[in-house]
Amino acid sequence: MSEPRTRPPREPLPTESAEGRRGPIQRLVEASLDQRLLVALLAVAIIGVGIFSLYRLPVDAYPDVSPTGVELTAQWPGHAAEEVERLITVPLETELNGLPNIEVTRSVSLYGLSNVRVTFTDGTDLYFARQQVFERLSGVELPDGVAPEIEAPFSPSGLVYRYVLRSPDRSARELHVLQDWVLDKAYRAVPGVADVSSLGGETMQYQVQIDPTRLAGAGLAVGDVVDALNANNGNAGGGFYSQGGQFFYVRGLGRVATLEDIGNIVLTVRNGTPVLVKDVGTVQIGAAPRLGQFGFDAQDDAVEGVILMRTGEQAQVVLKRVEEKTRELNEHVLPKDVKVVPYYDRGDLVSLTTRTVADNLLRGILLVVVVLIFFLYDVRSGLIVAATIPLSLLVAFVCLDLRHIPANLLSIGAIDFGILVDGAVVMVENIYRQLARRHGTEYSIRDVILSAASEVNRPIVYAIAVIVAAFLPIYALSGASGKLFRPMADTTIFALLGALVLTLTVVPVLCAWGLKGGVVERRNRPFEWLRGHYTRALDWCLAHVRATVATSIALFVASLALAALLGGEFMPKLDEGALWVRATMPYTISFEESSGIVPQVRKILRSFPEVTVVTSEHGRDDAGTDPTGFFNAEFYVGLKPYREWHGLYRTKDELILAIQKKLAVYPGITFNYTQPAEDAVDEALTGLKASLDVKVFGTDLTLLEQKGREIKGVIERVRGINHVTLVQELGQPSLTVTANREKLSRYGLNVAAVNGLIEAAVGGVSATEVVQGERTFDLVVRLQPQFRETPEQIGNILIATPDGQQIPLREVADISLANGASFIYRQDNSRYIGVQYSVEGRDLASAVAEARRAVERQVKLPTGYATRWGGEFEEYTASRAEMNVVLPITVVLIFAILFVLYHNFKFPLITVGGVILSAPLGGLLALALTGTPLSVSAMIGFLALFGVSVQTAVVYISYANELRLGGFGIADATRAAALLRLRPIMMTALVAALGLLPAALSHGVGSDTQRPFAMVIVGGLFSRLLISVFLMPVLYLVTAREGDHLEV
Repeated sequence: MSEPRTRPPREPLPTESAEGRRGPIQRLVEASLDQRLLVALLAVAIIGVGIFSLYRLPVDAYPDVSPTGVELTAQWPGHAAEEVERLITVPLETELNGLPNIEVTRSVSLYGLSNVRVTFTDGTDLYFARQQVFERLSGVELPDGVAPEIEAPFSPSGLVYRYVLRSPDRSARELHVLQDWVLDKAYRAVPGVADVSSLGGETMQYQVQIDPTRLAGAGLAVGDVVDALNANNGNAGGGFYSQGGQFFYVRGLGRVATLEDIGNIVLTVRNGTPVLVKDVGTVQIGAAPRLGQFGFDAQDDAVEGVILMRTGEQAQVVLKRVEEKTRELNEHVLPKDVKVVPYYDRGDLVSLTTRTVADNLLRGILLVVVVLIFFLYDVRSGLIVAATIPLSLLVAFVCLDLRHIPANLLSIGAIDFGILVDGAVVMVENIYRQLARRHGTEYSIRDVILSAASEVNRPIVYAIAVIVAAFLPIYALSGASGKLFRPMADTTIFALLGALVLTLTVVPVLCAWGLKGGVVERRNRPFEWLRGHYTRALDWCLAHVRATVATSIALFVASLALAALLGGEFMPKLDEGALWVRATMPYTISFEESSGIVPQVRKILRSFPEVTVVTSEHGRDDAGTDPTGFFNAEFYVGLKPYREWHGLYRTKDELILAIQKKLAVYPGITFNYTQPAEDAVDEALTGLKASLDVKVFGTDLTLLEQKGREIKGVIERVRGINHVTLVQELGQPSLTVTANREKLSRYGLNVAAVNGLIEAAVGGVSATEVVQGERTFDLVVRLQPQFRETPEQIGNILIATPDGQQIPLREVADISLANGASFIYRQDNSRYIGVQYSVEGRDLASAVAEARRAVERQVKLPTGYATRWGGEFEEYTASRAEMNVVLPITVVLIFAILFVLYHNFKFPLITVGGVILSAPLGGLLALALTGTPLSVSAMIGFLALFGVSVQTAVVYISYANELRLGGFGIADATRAAALLRLRPIMMTALVAALGLLPAALSHGVGSDTQRPFAMVIVGGLFSRLLISVFLMPVLYLVTAREGDHLEV
């Protein structure tokens, strides 16, 4: 092919002067060139204010995606799950029904505890919700002594700081006292801290352990001891009196302070001799029955504190205050041998994710600059374009700061610098080209820049408007996907608007200064070679219109087929750089048995060199904030940064597989693997300790468990479904003491006497409190252990009759063993049983779809019973339904903007059609080649891709119209515009794709959520570029007609 054929056609002179196009956009460019110093000062001001805003801007690893909720906890010690459900949980649920904006109510009833969580619709103010719940509680009738507490206002993802108390000499019980009475109060006083939860160590209490034989010998009952202790522990106020010109308070002091005080309390007098408390039992300092235990590395019984951030606070700000308080406690408050040692700090995750984002950003900027310099062969022009990147980001930071929107990994890391500079690329390329054409002639650089800007400023404005429009539908998303991606939309839109203003003001000024010496366009041999080959291919396509369009349609159909094979998931997991391992043991296991297994598991986890620290939370804390039992153990596994892994495992998934193999020595225990914050959010979303579940709703617990087992047996045979666990509700062995009313009547007793004896003598009753300064400890009355450890011993406990007799409990009650409920789960006023599972090695959508079909075929539910597939799958189906609405809305918005630009339907139609035929293929191919399912992140990537892809079409069509207005025919304008705009089109597409390429390839901590988004844009822009440079000219040639209304 001869040289003249490979050269682009000669560009015509503009058909109108810049003066003839002095719309508001052009006047802004002109004003900027006339006031260059002012524009420069404004740019410096943006830098200063932007840096100030950046330092003020709170940064978190990820936004809080948990729903607005209010949690209630009511403790009723010693009572079985059935009684707790009937007398506490159901009345609470009934009273809370009908609250404004309520979405779902979930509860769990277990031994001694009721936990109710009310979830409200998105956008409901948390404090409004709390107020509504608080007002309803006043109308609930509950058993005596039961007072439901509203949990502090924190979200499930508000866990920001974990620490352990270390001391070489002190016992776990002593450390527990320090945690309860020193650290808890100190950390709660830190602004932004909502609550402090603790676990580990025995809860200290004063105890009177009664010998029933000696008590009966004194003619007393357990209730008499309780009454005497309560009556002999108190102070009184007697007002005041005046004497000698002064007044004196009158105080009566009678509180017990020591074991001796307690032991010397008089119970009765027999034959003139007082009977003291110490005469009928042992007075001692002891511990409350253990409900849970905390282990730290090799230490089996340690004390942990967990700091929970108030909803709406900024993690980095709160963490700084907490860290300052920790230093203060360690240096000035705690005993010298006690230290607070943090082992989990949300700030570490923020640092890791920030490093990931920063690395991706720097690589992206470098790639963008390299592409600019390669195409322009001019460092000055490349640096002028690149200058808009930091300035645009600073504008975004200022806007985020003004609107009090925190930044996070996704909102910053998903910004495509190529998109930000696309407008500047088009502007600078056109200025550069016009200056090069005038090299060797006399010209005014101001006039040249104005003329060049007049050709492209309108397409630039509309192209950026299209990209903004592509992000607007994100605000319509609800639930977790909306909360996750709305900050990204905020940041991107602010940065795009900043880039637009900078392109029309700062860029022309920088060109006027930086290119004032003129431009000599040097030969770019690689680009000339590329353009030569492109010219031949373009001529063939223009000569074979049908074949070109048919090929594009065939590729589009192939992309649809590819989409059907991808499978779907809700969202890639946000890598937190740590593991949360849950062990589910047999539901009836005792504390003693399970506390022997937990340290062994912790030792196995610690054996991996990639692990830094391992802690275990076994059972639940005394406050009842985590409604679980001895069967449940949860392990925090801290990991080294991935770059420090030099062993056998390269990824977290490989490490989990290795851990699974080692833990296979416990065949009766199910292990699940997740992450610390993810685990808390999953529990808030499902009501169970899993991200995926299927719930069976009904009334009869036995039938629910039967159907749950059937479903478990079905779905665990489905490929990809693993770690299937039935949340067992029945099978809890219990000793029942049933009062015999006929026998009671013979002795003049009633049921309350029997129940009171069981509660006090067997379970223990808090008679009063011992006050030590600001600390208070329960004074508990209970039989000595050797009199209450077997059914026979309990049957021998003596009960006093009204006439002074002492008879064994077995004489008036039937004592037997029976199985009852361990847990009773409810949702929206209905009982349910849950089957938890995970999906591995397969996409979520296809795995659950197959499991649902199998369950529908093989499990038959009776009338009144139903299943519901919830958790992450429910979020996935809801988000897919929303995206089915959002995507068409995006297309309509973009079409409307293009119609305003061109004032006809023809050019918007071929623009949108060309994008649809060319862009999705690359995005879907990128997902398929990397084995990435179609997630919400990927779908939002397609939204952004659609907006960005329109820009190159606008650049082409506007210039083709410009040539036709300058006298070119349709065919000549079609071909000339393709060749003359090849460089800016390639530059805009490549910088947009390469700007996100590091994010698409990144596997650092925190990169998982943004990776599908980036993959789609990078792959889609490459396919869009390769196809559209041929398809758009063909579509233009086919649809353009003489007499078209032409806008540029």
